[in-house]
Amino acid sequence: MAKRAAKPAEDLLWKIAESDEVEIETRRDARSPLHRVTIWIVPTEDGVYIRSYKGKKGRWYQEALANPLVTVRLGRRKVAARAEPEHNPDLIRAVNAAYSKKYGERWPDETKPMLRRSVIATTLRLTPV
Repeated sequence: MAKRAAKPAEDLLWKIAESDEVEIETRRDARSPLHRVTIWIVPTEDGVYIRSYKGKKGRWYQEALANPLVTVRLGRRKVAARAEPEHNPDLIRAVNAAYSKKYGERWPDETKPMLRRSVIATTLRLTPV
């Protein structure tokens, strides 16, 4: 499925991305309180991606745009990452396919909103820091 990375943080991010749900920690800036929420995450051949189910109104999404340094958590495992907007149409299509494949069969009703244009616009690429 997804290529494996060489660095430990990258390797852990790819491993975490295999899980159905993860938590993302965000804050608007260094002085703001930490916010944690459960989200879906997908690996593709080109990277690891997340989207806001609530579109651009999602709190964690707004905080990640304001301060792209986020933490992705799965239980005790965590990876500090940079969340950057993805605009490449080919990569966006790959992320759409990844969401459909990973979540669509088990949760079709919950997956459909993740493929709406307003939600697709919130696609963020995660890069370990």
